[in-house]
Amino acid sequence: MASLERPDGEQRAALVHDMSESGALVLVRTTKVAVNDEVALLLHPTQQSDDPTRIAHGVIVRVEELPADDSGPWMRRVAIRFHEPVRMIDSEIAGFRERARRLGIG
Repeated sequence: MASLERPDGEQRAALVHDMSESGALVLVRTTKVAVNDEVALLLHPTQQSDDPTRIAHGVIVRVEELPADDSGPWMRRVAIRFHEPVRMIDSEIAGFRERARRLGIG
């Protein structure tokens, strides 16, 4: 799971759909995002409370509205280009994959 911090400082739930060192494609529950917005993606690789949250700063390069009939709680698909590469260790990647599998999206 993840959350997206908008330019106004508000955080909204996000679901990582795809991610690389240079960026991420996330589903978000907000309409208040636009191309060129500076955002922070707060990554929660596991559900363990003592695991650190990773923060990736970047810029939104694409925003797509999702159809209401089959998007569940998500309102937008957002592509973010990170300012610096995000490197994760194997256990963090495995945590994301396991959560995606349990949610039926992996």
